Amino acid sequence: MTTPAPPHINPLRAHRYALLLVSLLATIALGPVLEAMDFGDALMEGFLGIALLAAVFPTSSTPQRRLMYAAVVLVVVLRWLAARYGSGAMTVAGAVLWTLLALLVASRAVRFALSSVRVDTERLCAAISAYLLLGVCWGVVYAAMSHLDHDALLVGGQPPPAPLTMADTLYFSFVTLATLGYGDITPTGPITRGIAVFEAIVGQFYLAILVARLVGLQTASHSNATTNASPRWEEP
Repeated sequence: MTTPAPPHINPLRAHRYALLLVSLLATIALGPVLEAMDFGDALMEGFLGIALLAAVFPTSSTPQRRLMYAAVVLVVVLRWLAARYGSGAMTVAGAVLWTLLALLVASRAVRFALSSVRVDTERLCAAISAYLLLGVCWGVVYAAMSHLDHDALLVGGQPPPAPLTMADTLYFSFVTLATLGYGDITPTGPITRGIAVFEAIVGQFYLAILVARLVGLQTASHSNATTNASPRWEEP
């Protein structure tokens, strides 16, 4: 009796969260640098769009993935129209939809990271990607708030002459998420301050809970492996 051949595994699907991690790191690290070299905000928006596409890719169900791809296209169009025509409503709608999609993917990434006792590289990539998605989500929210109200975030204690760029708000978001508190960009008003405080709390709880959980899973995996490998003592 012949043994059926194992199903072919798509390399992209096998390393989907590694792909997401790379796209997020490129958005966070390369996007601001290229934006500072006078490439314009369009390049940063392109990085955000690619990151969102990579975030949607791990969705398992094909019909659901197509629906989320359509939502990504809608987000990109809304953000492009908001940047072109300065529409506050489109800015808010694009930021809300971007955030909802990213948070949905982040929750799936966390579930995947904790779905097995064995902690491998792909699950670590999923856990790190979820953390980075949180920072990018808040960066998108801060950018929308800065476009609606220039005084929402102060730079050097003064209102900026123009809305902050995505590079600026991503920087502020990750400084807040990591609770570094440099103080060069500060929130004003109860809403902006409340959002910033909530981000800092979520960031600290995420790291504490996730690290504890991953360490527990890894310890359980080693314990099971040791138990199965050790010889059993039998009475004569």
